[in-house]
Formats: sequence, C-alpha cells, structure tokens
Amino acid sequence: GAAAAAAAACDISARIASGHWAEPLPTPRMLATALSVLQKIRDAPGHMGCDIGGTLVKMALALPREVADEYVFPETFGHSGRAHRHLELDLELDTGEQFVLRFVSGSTVHMELAVQHLERRRRKSLEETNQDTSPGFSRRCSDWSDDVFSHSCRTIRRIATAGGGACKFAPLFRDALRVEMEVVKELSAAVDGLLLLAPRALAQSPSNSFGARISSGGDEVPDLFTIDENGSAEALPWPDELFPLLLVNMGSGVSILRVDSASEGDYVRVGGTACGGGTFLGLARALTSARTFDEALALAQRGDAGRVDKLVSDIYGEDGCANLGLPGALTASNFGKLCDDRRCEDEPNSATCSEADLARAVLQMVTQQSVLLATAFAHHAGCVGRVFFVGGFVDEPNWIARKAIAANFRSLGGCAYFLRHSDFLGALGSLRCVLRALGGSQ
Repeated sequence: GAAAAAAAACDISARIASGHWAEPLPTPRMLATALSVLQKIRDAPGHMGCDIGGTLVKMALALPREVADEYVFPETFGHSGRAHRHLELDLELDTGEQFVLRFVSGSTVHMELAVQHLERRRRKSLEETNQDTSPGFSRRCSDWSDDVFSHSCRTIRRIATAGGGACKFAPLFRDALRVEMEVVKELSAAVDGLLLLAPRALAQSPSNSFGARISSGGDEVPDLFTIDENGSAEALPWPDELFPLLLVNMGSGVSILRVDSASEGDYVRVGGTACGGGTFLGLARALTSARTFDEALALAQRGDAGRVDKLVSDIYGEDGCANLGLPGALTASNFGKLCDDRRCEDEPNSATCSEADLARAVLQMVTQQSVLLATAFAHHAGCVGRVFFVGGFVDEPNWIARKAIAANFRSLGGCAYFLRHSDFLGALGSLRCVLRALGGSQ
C-alpha cells in the first residue's frame, strides 16, 4: 500500500522534471485552498458518490437537509475546483430522510497534485516525529491544508467511486486522506445515475428498485431537454414508456448502452467508438493553437466545416443531389477538401481554411460518428424516440454537437434527450449504489 502510494505520488513529479507537463502548476495557496475543501468534503456527513475520469473528478454529495447549510463550498477553489451550485437537487428517500445534493468537480491532474503534496508532507512529518519521539504519533494540526501534518487516527471513510481513478488512486487516497475507494463499474454507474434522475417515470413501475424522489429548484436550464431548430433548449417530460432506451455516453471515447428496465444490471453495451471527446481535443491540439477543450470549442464556434469537408454537393452538384435524393450539405468525406490539389492551383483563395474551420471540422467528424452509430442501434432496438446523450463531450458548452445530434434524430421522427446533470451521471450512479446498499429497498 505505502509503496504503491509513493509510486503514484512520484508520477507527477517525474513528468514535471522531464518537462512533459502541459498544465500550469498550482501555487502553494491553490494547493492549500484545494486541500481545505477536500477536508470539508471528506468530513461532511451523509453520503457521497465519486467519478474519477482521465480529465475530471466529479463528486455528488448527499448532505442531510438539517446540516446542509454548514457545508457550502466555494464556487471556485484551488486551480480548477468548482462547486456547481446551479445543479443542486433535493432528494427524499422512502424512509423520509431528506438530503440536499451538491456537486463538485475539478481537474484530475490537479487533484492528484494536491493529494500528492499532502502525502509528501504527511510522510515527512511522520519521519520527523519518529526521530524525535517514540512511536505512537498523532496529528499536530487539524487542518489538512497546513504543511505540518502527521498520522491521523480518524476512521477510514469509504466512498463509492467509478472511473479509472478508483483503482489508480486508491493507495494514495487511502494513505493520504484515509479514504477507501469502493469500486463501482463505470457503465453501471452511468445507468444508475440516469435512473436516479428519473424517479417520477420509474415510480409507476412495479420493477422500480429505488425508492427516492428528486426535485430541483427550477433553473433556467431544464433537467431534461432537447434542442429545437433555433438551437434553444426545449424542456421535455420523461417518456411515458421509458424502456428500452439507448444511453450514449460521450466522454474521451464513446460507449452505447441499451437499458431494458430499471432492474439492477439490466443493460448491455451494444457498441461504441474510440472517436470521442479525446479525439476532438487531441486533433484540435495537433492542428490548431488550442490547448484546452474550452479553447478548441471556442475556435469551432467560429469555424465552417464546409471549407474542410467534401460535401455531396461538391461531388454531384446541386442537380445531381436532387436526382440522388440526398441533401447537398451531407458530408461525403471528412477533411476531403484538404486533399484536392486543383483548388490550390485554380482557386487559391478557396483552398485556404482557418484553424477555426479545422476545429469545426474535427468537432463535426467526432459528433457524426456517434450519431451514425446511435441511429443504427436505436433503430435495431426500436427506441429512436428514447435516446439519451450524456457525458462531458455534450455538456453545456458544446451546443454545436447537441444541436447537430438533436436535428439528426428529429429528422428521423425520433428524439435525442439531454440532461442538465449530464457530466455527473457516474457520480450520481455511485451515490445510488451507496443508498441502495445502505437501505436495502433503496
């Protein structure tokens, strides 16, 4: 355990020393504020679920209503930490217990840096204490953000955790924070997170295995919505007949699940693609000046993919498209115009494309892959009207992808659903596992 934790703690140090580190380093003050919030989260009453992905750490905390006001987290903390107050929900269990759900996120690498810093200080303090006194040391300062830290006698807290970080960071969290990560299967967590948000639809089902009611405070963005022709969010009720449904989880890669009922584990992964959000950011960084996901999205919003992609109309002309019965704006070849030498010779001005055009073309290519796959699987499952797109790639800032997805399913007579808590399904699903295990009937 200690050896594994030390190895994990050294990982970032080695990357910094070798120069393979693209992120700005948090200052000591940032580390201190991040650790202070971590301490408050770790000691908070109630229950919590966590999802540690390759990019972000996401947490859903169920705080008992009577003490929730004592656990309000700053909107921003550390280098990248955020408390998403606009996402807060009320949760009531069949037992009558009432909770406030609060949501916190931060960069995985910055979280790792903060906990690594804490572990280094802890080990140094233990070594110093062992040299000066007999064994049986105790914490000399209760604030984890302080550099003076030694062994804590507090009991280990168990947190249900989905994502790759549940295994990768387990030794580090155990030794530095006295937190034991209980691994939750990532796909199960995504399904359970969706079902936790749909209690009203499930309440009528005799197979409903989770007794809970969720309500929100009424935000400008509805909890469940699609995107209309004008690109605006259109609130939707949960489908009367929810199953079967398709869950398209778009993160670094894409997994597509068919969920057949509310019963535990009643889903199957029908397919997916490695062409996801990681592809978008990776290619955007290779082809443009963008370094972050937000920068790549900002570029894409200003771009025109038609200057990069070869369209059906470029091959057949407008009359030919009419004869074919295909829309001229349909993409025939992603990035196809970049290999047309004649455009460079005959039309030099039209041959050029901006980095914004490239970013838009990459975004469109990634989105199209998932739409094509989801369409085929939805037809096969008979649920074109019940396809839910979730995950960080289709979160609020990426309105371009959401608009394209919704338009495609609308043209098929179906519906693409989006959720306000799209990026927190893994954390919510982990929380649902805790509530179910503790309450038996939950």
